[in-house]
Amino acid sequence: MKRWSMSDRDGTADSRESGSDRPSVEMTSGNRNRAQTTLDFTTGVVLFVFVLVAIFAFVAGTIQPFTAGDQEDIVAVNRVADGLAKDTLGDPDTPYILDADCTVAFFEGGSPPPDCRFGSPPLREQVGVTDSAFLNVTLRGNVSGSSSPNELLCWDETAGKLVEQGTTDCTGTDVETLAVGDDAASGAQSSVTARRSVSINGTSVSLVVKLW
Repeated sequence: MKRWSMSDRDGTADSRESGSDRPSVEMTSGNRNRAQTTLDFTTGVVLFVFVLVAIFAFVAGTIQPFTAGDQEDIVAVNRVADGLAKDTLGDPDTPYILDADCTVAFFEGGSPPPDCRFGSPPLREQVGVTDSAFLNVTLRGNVSGSSSPNELLCWDETAGKLVEQGTTDCTGTDVETLAVGDDAASGAQSSVTARRSVSINGTSVSLVVKLW
């Protein structure tokens, strides 16, 4: 049974059902608590990824060598160093063991002996480097027991052995400085360097190739 009544205050009518136990629902105005939405979650994830990428980029930049050149230069300098150490200055069957006569002829820049694996073109043509690049190749090491392990080496033709530049002037007619190419000092600020441990006449030295 329904009972209709008129509100005395605002003149609105309401309908009530007698004997009904239905709970009433109250609506309130004002601020309401809102659950997290998909947009909130997506925004948070994007911000987190950006921050993570920035951190990795910063750390990688701080530990990277300041003189490391372009990737192309790094590939080229390693190719040249491997080619000289494994093939050009020796025998592919015995990589990293250099032939003394061919090695000295390579650094002299003259005509090599017939059994050497290179000719007499300019250095860049021999190793396959473009004319726009600067290249320097040296043999370095410690053959006299000095304190420096990175001395520029020379070849004493009279004695038939390696000597360090610090122990001789390397300017005699029978002494050849084992360095060829451009002035290495001019590319000190933006060069890439490759080193290979090699042996010549039973002496362990370093073949150093510098490209800029």
